[in-house]
Amino acid sequence: MNRMGTLLGCAAAIAGGVLLAPRPAEACGGFFCGQQPVDQSAERVVFAVDQEANQTTMIVQIAFQGNAADFAWVVPLGSVPVEGSLDTFPQLALSALDANTGPQIWQGGGCFDAAAEGGSPPSSRDDDGGVTVHVREEVGPYDVAVIESEDPNALVLWLRENGFRVTTPMEPYIAEYTSEGLKFLALRLQPDRKVNEIAPFRMTLPGTSPVLPLRMTALAAEPEMGIVTFVLGQQRYEGANWPNLEVPDDYLVFDWATYRHNWTAAVARVVDEAGGQGWVTESAGTTADYVRTLENTSPADEDQAEAVTALLELMRPYPYMSRLYTRLSAEEMISDPIFRRSAGGDVPRWRELPTRDGVMECWWGGDDSRDAASPCDFAACGAGGRCAEVETGGTGAGRIAGCACVPGATARTTVAPDGSATVACQDMRMSFLNPGDRETPDATPLPDPCVGFDCGAGTCVAMNMTPTCVCDAGLVAIGSIDAETGTRSTSCVAPRRPIPARFYDQRLPERPLELPSGRDIEMLPQPTLTGGGGCAAGGAGSYSGLALALAALVMRRRRD
Repeated sequence: MNRMGTLLGCAAAIAGGVLLAPRPAEACGGFFCGQQPVDQSAERVVFAVDQEANQTTMIVQIAFQGNAADFAWVVPLGSVPVEGSLDTFPQLALSALDANTGPQIWQGGGCFDAAAEGGSPPSSRDDDGGVTVHVREEVGPYDVAVIESEDPNALVLWLRENGFRVTTPMEPYIAEYTSEGLKFLALRLQPDRKVNEIAPFRMTLPGTSPVLPLRMTALAAEPEMGIVTFVLGQQRYEGANWPNLEVPDDYLVFDWATYRHNWTAAVARVVDEAGGQGWVTESAGTTADYVRTLENTSPADEDQAEAVTALLELMRPYPYMSRLYTRLSAEEMISDPIFRRSAGGDVPRWRELPTRDGVMECWWGGDDSRDAASPCDFAACGAGGRCAEVETGGTGAGRIAGCACVPGATARTTVAPDGSATVACQDMRMSFLNPGDRETPDATPLPDPCVGFDCGAGTCVAMNMTPTCVCDAGLVAIGSIDAETGTRSTSCVAPRRPIPARFYDQRLPERPLELPSGRDIEMLPQPTLTGGGGCAAGGAGSYSGLALALAALVMRRRRD
């Protein structure tokens, strides 16, 4: 179980059907019906850029699993928030905005720039042991502080002494941001509040250059994590320091057996091909239609009424909205993405399925004239992974996706965008809480979550206190999540077709020197493959029985 709060937050699950006809009329009208499927595991953040006032409002979703006393949320900021701007935002409003703005496939032909100026800082600036306290107040369920210091040790000490939980792995990241002159927003739950009261947080900061403080997110990120970013303003916005990418039409697949498309997996593919960082603009255009829909919505209850009011107040001042999406793993979060105004035109939500031999793709299902979609079209194994189909046994046998991982990566069961279990390969260096470590200096050593965990033909490796599996060479990992308990299982099995031996010659990229790793990994010479070079002819049995990736590594504790 993840015991650290993430920087952004996991999405609430929203049910809905896939569009099968061009621009259908909503069944019941309003903003809370006719919703479309969304990436249920994505992080969500909204920026509203006010050029005239030289300030930007940021709304960020927060997710946490664990005890209320363990909740910790620390965000680096370029500036002190505008006085009186700290508030919460309805979760339902953020979920509905996502569900009504995402890309549709149809049938047919954090912080801000540290140099930003402007805004009115709060009048209270208390100096407390080398730490300047700009803000200390209660906001919704939260106890909030905005602080800064030239000494990262003094800053960490202040946070801990004032009840803000800072784990040991957070310390080098706080030091890195402190060296850049940034301030910190820290949240904790008030003593009488519960975890289910955690809500999206809203603040306004000086400046008009939105930035996501993503480097600290790597401490608790799931592999292949989706991030949805909305930017409201006077015109379109795009990525400034990360590439702006497009999904080629021939990457898109529609599976007529399950009535789903592979948009999120296709985005993951183009981001990996671009080196692990980039944004796909899913839509960009006027907010007028959304505002009209909200104005004509008849809320069914108080929660919907609150969400409608919040969205109207948010969207009415801004004529344009851009929606950007990416999927990243922790090892790819090596810089903080910045957003800028774009001269590009509108990007419609609607995306046409590709054609085959001049015939619309939507008519290629339902008979034997084409092969069924591969489960690998809908899977994202990560930059260090390779997808392979696995046969399932029993009645109604079919195929599922499994992932082989390069040396230095391990397979972790996580939640796919559609809410199902999936597997992705994760860099083993990105484990910041390991068995025997202490979350805080006075805490007891952490236990080993691999005790009693069965990977099958593989070896369990703890990743941030979550069991993961390094499979024997030639095998792939598949995962499942127990519907009642939420317990995750990972197993190493044989794929339908052999994994090419050359796949295991690949290595993960080096980590930037300025960013810490959770554990050090020393690459050793590879064991000899008994199957020879190229594609192995005998499947998993053509390799040695050793777990190749694990045998090629020596893992050491991170040096202080």
